[in-house]
Amino acid sequence: MYNQVESVNGRKLAYCRSGDWQDEVIVFFHGFVGSKAYCLEAGSCCLVSFERFGIGQSQVVPYYSMEDFLECVHEILQRHKVRSVKLIGHSAGGYYAQLFAQHFPDMVTSLTLVSSMIPINSPATKKIISPSWKWIAFLTLKCKALSKFCFKRMAKAITSHYDKQLAHNLATLSETERQFIKENQDVIKSAVLNAVANDGLGVYYDAYALCQKRDTLKIPDHIPVYLWHGREDKTVPISYVDYFESHYHITKKHVLDDLGHMLYLVYWQEIVREVGCHDDK
Repeated sequence: MYNQVESVNGRKLAYCRSGDWQDEVIVFFHGFVGSKAYCLEAGSCCLVSFERFGIGQSQVVPYYSMEDFLECVHEILQRHKVRSVKLIGHSAGGYYAQLFAQHFPDMVTSLTLVSSMIPINSPATKKIISPSWKWIAFLTLKCKALSKFCFKRMAKAITSHYDKQLAHNLATLSETERQFIKENQDVIKSAVLNAVANDGLGVYYDAYALCQKRDTLKIPDHIPVYLWHGREDKTVPISYVDYFESHYHITKKHVLDDLGHMLYLVYWQEIVREVGCHDDK
């Protein structure tokens, strides 16, 4: 993995890259309270994962929009002569992936949504968005100072009591996912601590960007859409799969028993093989 930082319009964006730059790359969008350290290799394909503003080494940019971040991602891809992308988005990163596909459809050759969020503040999702995100949206949009305080306190709790927080999160996952995380504790710890760097401001501003009001997204039918979701997901409801099926043309759906929110850590090779990437380099 190569870790790099590039500047776009005076704003620094950190990313990791597996393999050399190619005409076509995989772009992986990490989840909420996630970071590029969650990125895994993709065999023969070049894979790039960008940290959102304020996460890890990416510059803190107050009250940016999802579009601001995606424009910077697009600029870096263009800079390296990338002509097409296969998008993979996990959790809230799935929302970013959907928006990228809508804004740059001619560049996208596939869209894979893994345990993915739906648009949070949209007319089409108002009645089905989870209570936790309704609360985050209310707090972040209506009570900015309180929201910032809460995210900074969360970041301090994670960094000060990481093992306790990890044990709490492991309890929400399946046995298969727990085993993977236990076997890769250094990678997971790096990812989490990267996410809450900068006193949690990156997570706070990410929440602000995610919660902005937005019209219903439209993904062109020519883009294959692959869904992966675990029935035991306690973070993103399985009912969101119904939303995707009613709004997008789904190429293939995988609903997996006995797996939860972090299923991609276990099924990563299957996910990238589905979009044409193989283990051999």
